[in-house]
Amino acid sequence: MALREMIRSLGVPADERPAFRRRVRALSAEGVLVRVRSRYALPESLSIHRGTFRGHREGYGFVIVEADGKRGGKKEADIFIKRGRISGAMDGDLVAARVERTAPDGRREGSVVEILERAHTTIVGRLAADRQRAWVEPHEHRIPHIVLISPSMRGGARTGEWVEVELESYPGPRREARGKIIRSFGYPDDPAVEQEMIIAKAGIRDLFSDKALKEAEALQPPAEDEPFPRGVEDLRDLEAFTIDPRTARDRDDAISIETLPGGIRRLGIHIADVSHYVRAGSEIDEEAALRGNSVYFPDRAIPMLPPHLSGHVCSLAGGEVRRTLSAFLDFDAKGRRVGFRLTVARIRSRAPLTYAGAGAVLEEREIPERDEYERALALRAPLAELAALARQLRARRVAEGSLDFELPEPVIVLNKKGRPLSVVRAPRNAAHRLVEECMLAANRAVAEKLADEAGAAVYRNHPPPDDESIEAVGKALARLGLAAPAAQDLVSGSGLQAILDAATGRDTERYVNLLVLRSMKIALYEAEPGLHFGLGFEPYTHFTSPIRRYADLIVHRRLKRLLRGDRRKANPARLADICAHVSECERGAKTAEREMVNFLKALLMKEHIGERCTGHVSGVTGFGVFVELDENFVEGMIPLESLTDDYYNHLPGEHAVLGERTGRRIRLGDPVTVRVVASDLACREVTFQLLAGGGRELPKGATATRRSARTVGRKRPQRGPKSCPARGGNAPSRKAKPARKKTLRKKWQRRR
Repeated sequence: MALREMIRSLGVPADERPAFRRRVRALSAEGVLVRVRSRYALPESLSIHRGTFRGHREGYGFVIVEADGKRGGKKEADIFIKRGRISGAMDGDLVAARVERTAPDGRREGSVVEILERAHTTIVGRLAADRQRAWVEPHEHRIPHIVLISPSMRGGARTGEWVEVELESYPGPRREARGKIIRSFGYPDDPAVEQEMIIAKAGIRDLFSDKALKEAEALQPPAEDEPFPRGVEDLRDLEAFTIDPRTARDRDDAISIETLPGGIRRLGIHIADVSHYVRAGSEIDEEAALRGNSVYFPDRAIPMLPPHLSGHVCSLAGGEVRRTLSAFLDFDAKGRRVGFRLTVARIRSRAPLTYAGAGAVLEEREIPERDEYERALALRAPLAELAALARQLRARRVAEGSLDFELPEPVIVLNKKGRPLSVVRAPRNAAHRLVEECMLAANRAVAEKLADEAGAAVYRNHPPPDDESIEAVGKALARLGLAAPAAQDLVSGSGLQAILDAATGRDTERYVNLLVLRSMKIALYEAEPGLHFGLGFEPYTHFTSPIRRYADLIVHRRLKRLLRGDRRKANPARLADICAHVSECERGAKTAEREMVNFLKALLMKEHIGERCTGHVSGVTGFGVFVELDENFVEGMIPLESLTDDYYNHLPGEHAVLGERTGRRIRLGDPVTVRVVASDLACREVTFQLLAGGGRELPKGATATRRSARTVGRKRPQRGPKSCPARGGNAPSRKAKPARKKTLRKKWQRRR
């Protein structure tokens, strides 16, 4: 109905009509009503759903729908939106979408009927221009729309620079977006420029408000002689210490171990009491909630809390008294937890140990950093006890279904100017495993307490892989000659871990690890307790890092309410909103961190163009084979069109490509030798040429596989022209000229 029809039908008096119109528009904004052109309808009457639009660089997208139309609700099946039906929606926009077709398998297709809330007011991209006009090509490949810039709105920016543009109008079915440049970062070969651009693109808040900074400066750690309030324990004489990387910017956890009568070992996990200082609704809390977590780049950290708070007041510095929320876990001789207690306390850390120093003592070797080694050597006895307990905890965890992947983590070594020198394997020793097991045990115990006593809270859930992924893993294992467990066993963590163990030491070990890892879904925060499939824990939460994760801070507040005897249940809807927000912040931070690392890797490889390298296949697509180098963990692509010895078909089920004539097969995990051909900084892409690698022994039934692969067609899939702003793929379209008739000469050439 049109607005005037509603007024007439309901008999709204003339003096109340302005308020009525405002209320109807508000209902539309809330999603209770849907506006289609100039008329309003109930969403269910038109099969219209409210959700978030996720775009693709090719122009189409999906609407991520929630069942009740509200954020935080249970998710329904996504709605596929074709390119011509997005109605100018951009990635992240809140939209109303109508379902127009549902396939027998449940897949839905539809169109965007209304954009309820825009996700972007600014966009980061590269400025491009021709003789007549200028435009900005978004760096985010999920936004295929260009932004036209008038000459007076360029703000002095030069062609080719990264810029931030403020949107003045949004794209529509037949029009481009328009905007003005508000910031210029510089050219894309400077690490400092790239980092500022990535921060702006991800919407990361890198500056604190003056109010938050003043609020933080007024906070101080407890003095030595400060009286203890009721309910706060004095643990200053406990032998607790921290273990962190050398470059640690904050120290938010300390550990201790005590031996009790009867062979009971009491593990103490002492976490900085951030919730004592950051009160709900304060200026610092508002800033922390917006950030969701700290962001870590190779040479810089953007903290969730003001530096005075995270680096001084809350940081568990050696020899200083600090407030903590301490968890004590009692374990018997077999590593079974037999007791758990939480308390608010004050501790004094004995020493700030490093992973290198503690690991050297545990592994009985020396390191050049003598001071680190000596500090750890003074605590050899508790370190040895903790390491023994950690081994028991890990063995029990794996036996109960926890997964343990052996994939190295890369670390980028930079010079003083921030340019990459090399990429090395992240060090991992007995001290890393010790701390990891202690924190996992504490998180698990806290989650069980929250689930038993608090109900709704912030939990870390990890759903199991879907049936399709499990089936693909089973088929791939069969092709490798490995005994694939039954599907019901693969759904459990113990079944998948058995696969990883069976592949250990074999040529296919890396392939199997990647295969299983890629079958996993992502972990997220939710308000209700659930399964963490990767760890095999149910329930599980994050408790140990409130300095850098807002989720942990919320958990601390819930725990302290329980300690005060407050058994009131939290608002599940509000917690669900918080969980959705911090999950989104986490994904954004990980994307930004990964993008910066990929840029530095591409910059490093510009110095190695023409060199031969060895690596392993890390991914296979219809347009190329991805390879990760062994020496420096850089990933690049071998375009399929560069493989001129044969025509290669993509076999998704095998994670491989197969040559039609030669039978050469290149699959995930295969060792290869490549040459570095090019490195594109703007796209963060490294291009390789294949020199050697791949197998020629065809699996059973390969002839049929090749025959079926041919039916796909010989046209080589290409990356879309809009995948990279540097290539000018997003230039403004001009009116197409009518196609010319083919001449006799062209016909002759084609026949020839």
